[in-house]
Amino acid sequence: MTAAPQPTWTPAPRWGAGRIVALVIGVLLLLPALGLLLGGGVLLWADGSQRTDGFVFSDTDDFATSGYALASERIDVAAGADWVPLSAALGTARAEVASRDAGGEVFIGIAPVREGAAYLDGVEHSVIDDLGTTAVDERSVPGGPPSGPPADQDFWVAQASGSGTQQLDWEPAEGDWLFVVMNADASAGVSIDARIGATVPALGGLAWGLLGVGALFLLIGVLVMVLAIRRRPAVYAGPPQAPWTPPAPVDRTTAADAQPSAERAVPPGPPGPPAG
Repeated sequence: MTAAPQPTWTPAPRWGAGRIVALVIGVLLLLPALGLLLGGGVLLWADGSQRTDGFVFSDTDDFATSGYALASERIDVAAGADWVPLSAALGTARAEVASRDAGGEVFIGIAPVREGAAYLDGVEHSVIDDLGTTAVDERSVPGGPPSGPPADQDFWVAQASGSGTQQLDWEPAEGDWLFVVMNADASAGVSIDARIGATVPALGGLAWGLLGVGALFLLIGVLVMVLAIRRRPAVYAGPPQAPWTPPAPVDRTTAADAQPSAERAVPPGPPGPPAG
C-alpha cells in the first residue's frame, strides 16, 4: 500500500515596499481623524451642555487696574467667507461684567477703534490681550484722568452701565472695534469680574461636520491598514505529481510472451492405427 500524497501549501508572500507604504499612510490618516473626532466631540458637548440663555461663555475671570479703564486690544471683525456669514458663525456676542466693589457701578462700551482710542489717549489705563482666553496678558499705559464720564460720550455703538452684573449684547459688524470697561463715574481703580460669550449658531453644524470628516478619515485609514496587514491565505496546490519515468527496456528473448507455451513444447507422437 502506497502512502497517500500529502497536499502542498504555497506560503504567503513577504512584506513588500507597497504594503509598508500603505500601512504608513493608514497610520497617518488615523492621526487627523482622531483629532477631528475629538474636536467635534468637544464642540458638540459645548453646544449641548455649556450654554447659558443660549450663549456659550468663557470662564469668569477677574481683572483690575489702578488706572481709569480696562480696554481690549483692537478687535478686528472680518465679514467672513460667503458660505459662512458672520451672523451664522458668531451670532450675538454678550459681555457680562460686575464690579467687585460693593455697590460700585460699572460701565461697558464698544466703540470704533478711532473714537475709542482718541477718548483713552492720555488716560491711564490697562490694555488686555487675548480677552476671553486663559492666556490673558495686561500692560499698563500711563496717563491721567479721562475728559469726562464714559456714558457722556456719543460714539459707543453698544453700552450698558449700573450696579450689579451688567450685560452688553452686540451684533458684531465688520470693522475694528474697542471694548472698554470703566467705573461709571470715571473714577480710578477698576476691579471687575467678567466673562464673554456668543450664541454661535453654527457651532452644532461645525461639530457634526468635524465628526463626519473625522469618521471618513478614520474609515479610510482603517481600510488601508487592514488591506496592508491582511496576509493572503496559503493556496492548496493539490497532491504532488510524480515525475514521469520511461519504462525500462525489456529483453525480448527472456520476456514472458517470448517463451513457447506448454502445448507447443511437447513433440507430436506417432500416428495411431487407422480407424476400422
